[in-house]
Amino acid sequence: MTARARAATALVACLVHLALFVPLVGHRSQSAQGEFWGDAESLVHGGRPYADRNFEYPPLALPVLAAPLAVSHAPQSYARGFSVEMIIADLAIVLLLSLGLGARRERVWSAVGVYTAGVALLSGTAIEVHHLVQKDALPLARFDLVPAACVLAAVLARQARRSATWSLLLSIGAAIKAFPVVLFAVLVRGERHPARVALAAAVPLAAAALLVVAIGDEFGSAIAYQSHRELQIESLGASPLLLGHLAGLHVYPHEADGSRNLLGDGTGLALAASSALLVIGWLVVLWRTWAGRVPLLQAATAMLAVTIVFAPVLSPQYLLWLLPLSAAAYGLRAPNVALIAACALTALELHLYRGVATLAPSFDLAVSARNAVLLAYLALILAPILARRPVPEAPVVGGGLAA
Repeated sequence: MTARARAATALVACLVHLALFVPLVGHRSQSAQGEFWGDAESLVHGGRPYADRNFEYPPLALPVLAAPLAVSHAPQSYARGFSVEMIIADLAIVLLLSLGLGARRERVWSAVGVYTAGVALLSGTAIEVHHLVQKDALPLARFDLVPAACVLAAVLARQARRSATWSLLLSIGAAIKAFPVVLFAVLVRGERHPARVALAAAVPLAAAALLVVAIGDEFGSAIAYQSHRELQIESLGASPLLLGHLAGLHVYPHEADGSRNLLGDGTGLALAASSALLVIGWLVVLWRTWAGRVPLLQAATAMLAVTIVFAPVLSPQYLLWLLPLSAAAYGLRAPNVALIAACALTALELHLYRGVATLAPSFDLAVSARNAVLLAYLALILAPILARRPVPEAPVVGGGLAA
């Protein structure tokens, strides 16, 4: 694909994304105006976000949340600045797919198309969702697009054999939101410069530690917070219980740790089963990746998919972690058809979210259907890996930033 064609693709895609998101800037966001604004204000005014506010994310998330304060400290202005920051992260992903994916023209177009369709659905363009749960589109209301951009850039850099670059980017992503850390074991396979990888990975972690020390805070509360999470209603492990609830099983919602969780009959067993499946999934993907020479994009996508599908906590924004990688790895193929369907069902779930308080049948069915599709998606990407028939991956070719 020529440089001119890539530039044209990037331009058109960026304009589409701006047309999608710019009209949504300025809408009220509960998370941005409340939680994130308070965390940012605490940081810039000498507070201790972890000790004082039970901040739940890694330390480098704090600069991401504090950046909009450079424009204004007013909550509404902060929310607008936060939305703009997420639009910039979204455009970075578009540019990485358009300019950095080493593949032929049709593959680049399909990757950009899959990502665009996914974020559009999660933004409530097909099914209006943001007025029921929050006034902002989901990709603009959370900061998951920032680590997602870091992950995509890291995998493309790993493909281009940029040892320090990919490790630095992945470590930055992990220091913003922890999930990218699971990809180190996949991407380090075949690495020729492990010392560079280790040194580059240490830089963001050292910066995160220095930030915590500088503000006189401590990080242990965040670790404890995450380690005591209950079974979230939207997780795969909760779906059989939600369906059982329709037949009379005694389960009920319980709000804690910033999410709606499920308590009652069988929830302890479901939580343990989810955790066990998560560990087994990690080990299986690692085994096949190292033994079967699975292409990097597919291996990284599989590891991240296992993490999202089997984790006891599955918030809607987690799909934003997966969309860029999966779009790059598979284009418009069967796995991503299933992933787009999961995004559509997630939008339906959010549309029906008022039913979570009473476990309304419509909400239970929407969540269970979404999780069933996600399980099918996981099966589609794992089947060829386990059968030693990974889907052919386009090599890094000239014209891309990765090359």
